[in-house]
Amino acid sequence: MSTPPPVFGAATEEERTIATATGPRAGTPTGSSSGSHARSGSRTRSGSRSRPGHEDSPHRAPRTLRIDPDQPVPADADLASYDSVVAVEPVPRVPYAWIQLVRPGGRLVVSWRNPFAGSVEAHLTVTEDGRATGHFVGWSGAPDACAQASVVAEAEGAVPWYHTTTTLDPEAIWADPAALFGLGIRLPHLRWARTGPGRHEGCATAGTAPDTATTRHWVYDDSSCASALRLPSGEVRVEQHGPRLLWREVESALRWWDEQGRPTFERFGLSVTSFGQFAWLGHRCSGRIWRL
Repeated sequence: MSTPPPVFGAATEEERTIATATGPRAGTPTGSSSGSHARSGSRTRSGSRSRPGHEDSPHRAPRTLRIDPDQPVPADADLASYDSVVAVEPVPRVPYAWIQLVRPGGRLVVSWRNPFAGSVEAHLTVTEDGRATGHFVGWSGAPDACAQASVVAEAEGAVPWYHTTTTLDPEAIWADPAALFGLGIRLPHLRWARTGPGRHEGCATAGTAPDTATTRHWVYDDSSCASALRLPSGEVRVEQHGPRLLWREVESALRWWDEQGRPTFERFGLSVTSFGQFAWLGHRCSGRIWRL
């Protein structure tokens, strides 16, 4: 006489609350013990995994883990045991430990923090070889306001190292979300700020036109910065401070973006591997790929 198959209800396989050092949080299926985890077919650290009937049962509800970037990965979260992992806050870099939690064929939902355009959601599919890859699918809007960097404050009162002009209109760039996304994905190490007479806006409003023609747009890193200011004559004056000529990098990135047909964020993708994080345009095997 055959034994009837076990019935798996949503209450045993849906999200539950996991206890962490900071208190309970949602994420791991209920009804699990160390013994049942051992039977669940979790991937080992070497990448192999078993596929017993329990995990592949069509009656099994999807297992989802919602994860907070500010907290460590839960100690009781099995490798390769989740159908999806969802990051609840944007991140500049996707931890590879998150990919290891997702079964092959499962999905990681994460918002990548573009330094110029703000947070952009990506849906990444995990492959058998432990890589996660997928396109960007949704833009949340302008980046959060941030405090003005000291390198910008110091440069405002200093003599520029280098003067030049540019054919780029900074006001048009900062009013175009696609251009800002292109800048951020090509120059992920830079940040930006906007200043004007008597005010310091920091990163307050990307994607909108400034109020006056005396607004100065800055790009900067830890040791260098550059500003662009459109004069009443229509000429755009660039001042550069520090060892790196950052506005040249901006011009190069925007030239590349223009040559690719001014792509919007949906044409770009993200890949996360054990050896780094990469962005690409069109398809990850197109040759247009670079390290973030």
